[in-house]
Amino acid sequence: MERHYRLLQERIHFEELENGLAVYVVPKPGFKKTFACFATKYGAMINRFVPYGESEYIDVPLGIAHFLEHKMFEMPDGTDASEIFARMGLDSNASTSHLMTTYLFSGTANIKEGLNLLLDFVQTPYFTEERVLREQGIIAQELKMYLDDPNEALHLGLMQNLFRVYPLRFDVGGTLESIMQITPEHLNKCYRTFYHPSNMALIVVGDIDAIMEDSDDPIKALIDLVRENQAKKDFKKPLDIRKNILVEDGVVNKASDYQKMDISIPKAAVGLKLPFERYQKNQSFLMELEMKILLEATIGPMTDAFQEMLDLELINGNLYYNVYCDGLSGFLKVQANTNKPKQFIAYVENKLLSLSSIDFDDETFNRFKKATQGSFLRAMNNPEYIGYNFLRYLFSDADMFEAIESFSELKKEDMKALEKYFQKEALADFVVIPKNTLFSKIQ
Repeated sequence: MERHYRLLQERIHFEELENGLAVYVVPKPGFKKTFACFATKYGAMINRFVPYGESEYIDVPLGIAHFLEHKMFEMPDGTDASEIFARMGLDSNASTSHLMTTYLFSGTANIKEGLNLLLDFVQTPYFTEERVLREQGIIAQELKMYLDDPNEALHLGLMQNLFRVYPLRFDVGGTLESIMQITPEHLNKCYRTFYHPSNMALIVVGDIDAIMEDSDDPIKALIDLVRENQAKKDFKKPLDIRKNILVEDGVVNKASDYQKMDISIPKAAVGLKLPFERYQKNQSFLMELEMKILLEATIGPMTDAFQEMLDLELINGNLYYNVYCDGLSGFLKVQANTNKPKQFIAYVENKLLSLSSIDFDDETFNRFKKATQGSFLRAMNNPEYIGYNFLRYLFSDADMFEAIESFSELKKEDMKALEKYFQKEALADFVVIPKNTLFSKIQ
């Protein structure tokens, strides 16, 4: 199947293989670099599910999806897949989010060989007690580094203030205690359940004609390469995955908190909780873009508010903000380094609460809408951005290309639907302050 996107002047080819694997090909004629990403719709969000072939729910330790990602590169014969990629001249990596786990590579040559290796190592699990024990030590060191990172502490503290039970309140890597509970049996159950091809997708972004230069139909030849790889492997019959994810309303868990760390300048963050909703197709993607318009137009670097924060010394130069919506819930976050964290928080919360009554003029709306859309269109020249984010939004029930075309039709009046989210009970803040500072003394 081929889909055309008129506004973006893009096309994407899709085919579902016999084993259920979804294969997407995005042709980028003239691009030197190719990006491939093999992903499963399984991330840190899922810790309670019915394992494949069983009938009862089980609970697995926090951080197991990330742990599993680490173990996949180690192949049964003891070789490391990343080293083989490197010998091919390809850059490989992997990542785990709350929503998905991805395995990827990029490069300018040996793409066909790289694709076969990508599919093979992800589909060759091998877990032993010895290997799990060794990995527990490695991940423990990684978690300790995160715990010592003030930006990570700021984010996690804010998430725990926003959410009572929703998995965003937990770090993707789990905790030092939880990873020590992981066993090969846990890993095998998670793998068998969530790494079935029917729960996975592969995307290839690049100059397909150059990759399959000896073929009269390069895209078909690329998909056939994947099909031939999969035909050599035996997969059990796919079943509907039963999982249990706790969701919640729009009221935050805790309005405010702080932590002391070895830093010189305080860090402050304000969060707005997006409650559980049953989003329609593309709605989570559009929610992120629409919220970004509001942030840009309210406190972004082109606004009077941003200059006022500088003048009042509420921020030390930069302001960081982002929006996340995974199709079930999400958040809006604003943070800065500031010597006046309490004043910064009060200022930002006041600006956010003002959005309970959105009143932009046409010029302001159109300017920030075009800026948001332009930023996205520029990113379309980056194959890594296209591939990773296409799958991220796919797993939250959105077609990224289709959604951005819908976004072009957004009207100012449509923004009124967002007013309901900007309520006091949906706001929380978190501050990281220097160790030798009394919280009661900060401004």
